Amino acid sequence: MTNTALREQTLADLLPISDSKDYWQHAACKGDPNHEAWFPYPSQDFDYARGICESCPIRRECGDFAARTGQSGVWGGHEYDRGKLIRD
Repeated sequence: MTNTALREQTLADLLPISDSKDYWQHAACKGDPNHEAWFPYPSQDFDYARGICESCPIRRECGDFAARTGQSGVWGGHEYDRGKLIRD
C-alpha cells in the first residue's frame, strides 16, 4: 500500500473487524481522514479525537471494545494502551 492509498482511507477503514461490520457505521470518526489524532504520543494531547468522540453514539461500546480486545489509541474518548485505560 502506498502512502497515497493510505491517505485516501478514512479512520473507519482502519477500524478492526468486529462481529458486525454495521457496528462501526455509526462511529462519529467514520469519515475522518486524520488517523494520527487517534494514536497520540504520550506527550501529545488528544483533544481533537476526544471532541469527535463526545458526540459519538457508540462511544461506550467503542471504549469497551478497546478494553476487551487490547487496543491502543483513543477509543470512546479515552486513551488505551493494549487494552488498559491510560488517560481519560
